[in-house]
Amino acid sequence: MGTSDGRVHRGRVRSWLVDDGWGVVESADFADPIWVHYSMLEGFGPGEFRKLDVGDEVELTVEHAEQDEFRLRGLWVRPVR
Repeated sequence: MGTSDGRVHRGRVRSWLVDDGWGVVESADFADPIWVHYSMLEGFGPGEFRKLDVGDEVELTVEHAEQDEFRLRGLWVRPVR
């Protein structure tokens, strides 16, 4: 398992695969893209479908982890509204 410094970063959604429930976020704070799973999304109402759209701005915490071909994984992700 990776480690996180607990800092909240900002990023933008580069891609989102609705059927698979995951996507990729890019942040100026990191050289590598960040893998994000829908289960880590916050800020949605009860029963509201949790997904992101390409171009959405998000706040997130990040850990270093091996997830598929990605080296970073989002732990807590919330759209900036």
